[in-house]
Amino acid sequence: MDEKILEFAVLLRKAGVKVSHSEIAESLGALSLVGLERENFYNAMAATIVKDQSDLETFDKLFYYYFDPEFFGHRAEALKRWPNLYLTGSKDRCSGTEQTPGTGQGRATGFGQGEGLATTAADSFIQVIKTGDYGEMAEMVKRGVASLGQIGEEDLRDMKKAVRQVKVFLEWNMGIYRIEQEAGVVDESIWLTWQERLTEMERLLYLELEKTIINELGSEALETIIIRENLNELDFYRLSAPQVAEMKKKISRLAHKLATRLSFRHKRAKHGTIDLSKTIRKSMATGGIPIKPVFHDRYPTRPEIVVLCDLSGSVRMFSEFMLQLVYSIQNRFIHVRSFVFVDTPDEITEYMHNREIEDGIRDVYNKARFSKTAFSDYGRMFIDFCEKYLDALNKKTTLLVIGDARNNYQKEHAEYLQKMGREVKRVIWLNPESPDMWDREDSIMSVYGRFCHQVYECRNLEQLERAARQII
Repeated sequence: MDEKILEFAVLLRKAGVKVSHSEIAESLGALSLVGLERENFYNAMAATIVKDQSDLETFDKLFYYYFDPEFFGHRAEALKRWPNLYLTGSKDRCSGTEQTPGTGQGRATGFGQGEGLATTAADSFIQVIKTGDYGEMAEMVKRGVASLGQIGEEDLRDMKKAVRQVKVFLEWNMGIYRIEQEAGVVDESIWLTWQERLTEMERLLYLELEKTIINELGSEALETIIIRENLNELDFYRLSAPQVAEMKKKISRLAHKLATRLSFRHKRAKHGTIDLSKTIRKSMATGGIPIKPVFHDRYPTRPEIVVLCDLSGSVRMFSEFMLQLVYSIQNRFIHVRSFVFVDTPDEITEYMHNREIEDGIRDVYNKARFSKTAFSDYGRMFIDFCEKYLDALNKKTTLLVIGDARNNYQKEHAEYLQKMGREVKRVIWLNPESPDMWDREDSIMSVYGRFCHQVYECRNLEQLERAARQII
């Protein structure tokens, strides 16, 4: 069992959960006390390994997959050696017909399911959502996943396609459409409850599909799936809707962490507060007489930041997260001015100041005037910024440009970025594209990069945090 715990810890690390050697030792010690009954086993592992609430969902998911009785490495041996660990309390197989469309005859497309089946499937879906029977939800998604027939590598590569096929089989969208027809005639609390159940059923569908893929394809599938759980290394544009919500929380925590880090200006002070310990130490050279006092020489300072954020369509998802970061930083730092642009800049500092982030971002899109043509034009934007906002820059300012440098084949006007660079302490550029995409097609990153002090690739949270630490 020790070997299995170590394997599980390695998988957790790959999924982005930080697990130390001491925590593994504590986990093994706890398990020696509570035994291997499944509930006690889970509680002991979670209590000794999970430190952050945001990691609990990943831990639960991986625990569910790894310690499943059908998991490829455990099937025969594990059931004999640790039977209590694999008592899940659920049925081994779903009830219903054994002849599922798609089984034994290739992949079902979702069409031609037979006369009357579509109506029955939609009715069943609606009934499950209205009653909220968790067991029936689980059975329904099992039938849906079984309808795929033989699981293959293509399902691992494109799980969204497999999910769409399952939803067609279950008449998922038809069911949602008919439920929405009742939204205006039922109580609001009932409608919200139905919404929660729809979300839960979608979660169950992904869980069942991933577990089936893992059991069929083995260890490589498991590693591929858990790596997708690592939000720190997952590209922003690959995030699912639940992951987007979790990412926003992580970015807010990152901004808070950065704001609490004080940078210090190391310069000997000639006056101010006396440093008593240094004064006494220096007085040893004069027989203990403090002839010359020593003052504290470290002053906490906050950086002054001007942010220019591209909101064009090519970086829309990335920009949403950058606005989240800008919002979080602006409300924790004093000297921050924020601008957005597509082909002309507009200041959004007031929209982000001391407000709820949803309200601030909504006002940015509804009120700010940052686009004339709907096509990004960095050169035109730099000209307009120099004409309207050059006084926002000074020698204490860090200018932060966020965008992909795709200029739609417009003239670059790089001399205006150079002019802005002469007014500030440093220029930093965050680019959400991989470096191998820079300077391809309409990207002119190297043209602007010559006038930047640093240019960072910034496609995921880990890269964003690394860059943010350098900036702050």
